[in-house]
Amino acid sequence: MSTARITVDVTDRIDDVDIVQWEQVATESTAPVHYSPAYLRAYHASPLSPFLAVRYMTVAEGGRIAAVLPCYLQKEGDPYGFLRAVGVEEAQGPALLGHNWYCYDTRVPVRATGSAQRVRVLGAVLDVLREQAAADGARTAGLVSVPEGDPVLDVGRDKGWRVAPIVTRFQLPLHGATGDAFDSYDSYLATLGARTRRTIRQYLRRAADAGVTTAVEAPCPDFLRTVGDLTRRTAAKYGSDGMYPESAFTDFVMALGDSARVVRVDRDERTLAAAVVLLDDERLHMWAGGTSHATVDGFSPNYLLWATEIRTAIEWRKRWVEGGRSNEPMKTRHGMKPLRLYACVTPSGA
Repeated sequence: MSTARITVDVTDRIDDVDIVQWEQVATESTAPVHYSPAYLRAYHASPLSPFLAVRYMTVAEGGRIAAVLPCYLQKEGDPYGFLRAVGVEEAQGPALLGHNWYCYDTRVPVRATGSAQRVRVLGAVLDVLREQAAADGARTAGLVSVPEGDPVLDVGRDKGWRVAPIVTRFQLPLHGATGDAFDSYDSYLATLGARTRRTIRQYLRRAADAGVTTAVEAPCPDFLRTVGDLTRRTAAKYGSDGMYPESAFTDFVMALGDSARVVRVDRDERTLAAAVVLLDDERLHMWAGGTSHATVDGFSPNYLLWATEIRTAIEWRKRWVEGGRSNEPMKTRHGMKPLRLYACVTPSGA
């Protein structure tokens, strides 16, 4: 498939693409971990949500890959009701979507020399995405969870695609008002409101007095079952426990290699809270986790989990902590900033 001087290739195997150039595009565009070959291989082998097919799209200009995009053909394009909630009915039934619903930072990673080239490349991506959706028998083509301000939204609007806000994502910048990176967890705490700062420090003291320990470690299958159980119990409060099926959850995380770490909060032989965090060059992603109890001996295990994750991100010199979607009160209390996410969809003509 081609558009002018731009050539777009689509394959159903990540190892059929030029992996070196794919990684270069993802790195140069600061794309998140969700675009790394390790993540894509892990999700392909152990999908957390079933898909009918996967399409890996590479866009080349002058023989050099300029953009990449993973897309998933889903039997139901809106499995969690995000689109229905804002009146976007186009994605009911089969849909070819980029990225997947577990990615809260959908973008088309582009290696472009200027805005005109970027617009050409993004236009070619949307054209081929729609063509591929029709070829696959999908009713809808689109991108979901695209951050506000991403240029692909303007390209979609110009092509007559439906662009609508769906949910909000939260990010914690690990730098102060001057732009300097936090040099310690205490310097981060100093930016929070007095009440939140006091609560966190009180919980840290009470937990230490109770003999609580925290750790960040490589995942192992046995403990991932504990993490998955805590995650599902916590996710059930928001009606999303089905997003973390036990076997796929463990296999997926184990396949991520150095892109995943487990954070745990323990007292004696009992795990009070645990999470899986994902890593890329710039970010620590608070991906999935949960707690056994809201409070224990006057402190919140969840606050300790968050403290350990944020402290780790600061120590590892990350620029951002990604908080994902939902739970706005907890996230804004910890200094996270909201970022609106959009869907950009169109009927495929299939």
